[in-house]
Amino acid sequence: LPKLSPRKPPSSVLSAETLLSMTVQFLIHFLAIMAAAFLSDAYVDPYDPSIVPDGPFHPNTLNTATFLVTVLATINTFLVNYRGRPFMEDLRENKLLYKSIQGCYLVLFACASEVFTPLNQLMQLSPLPSSGPPAYHIRNEGGGSVGHNDAFGAVQDLLLQAVSLVGFRTLLCVIMCLDTALVTVAEKAIRLLLEG
Repeated sequence: LPKLSPRKPPSSVLSAETLLSMTVQFLIHFLAIMAAAFLSDAYVDPYDPSIVPDGPFHPNTLNTATFLVTVLATINTFLVNYRGRPFMEDLRENKLLYKSIQGCYLVLFACASEVFTPLNQLMQLSPLPSSGPPAYHIRNEGGGSVGHNDAFGAVQDLLLQAVSLVGFRTLLCVIMCLDTALVTVAEKAIRLLLEG
């Protein structure tokens, strides 16, 4: 910028604003990743040999969904933490970064909605389900998922009910949109609350 701002930037990286912002962003991203994991877990065959921790990589619904949400969380971190004016140029003026972020969002949502399957194949992503959970998603007598305690089973059951209403791909896109919206609103609220 040709002119310095009269307002000073935060004096420390460990300011209250920064620490609160990092904590809130972490919690939102963590919840989004966990929602994608709970959602996808029902579609992973427990007897699939490719889920061995040190075995060769084979794409499945779980690693595809968590990859997409994790990459989205990284892009969202760049977006919401970019300060812009008055300390540096506005994001829309930084055309390369602005176009790069737009391109990343476009690619991620194209992969999540599977509108261009060769892109998913190039990125070694598993085809995402189009219907409810498979037959190997066994249910116990109490109605919850086998292998999960009550809280995790309840969250997974709620997500699977949402899948039956809108579909897996749509729900994954909703989780991704919620992550983006929540971190953006939270960061703006923290800045207004603690900068002023």
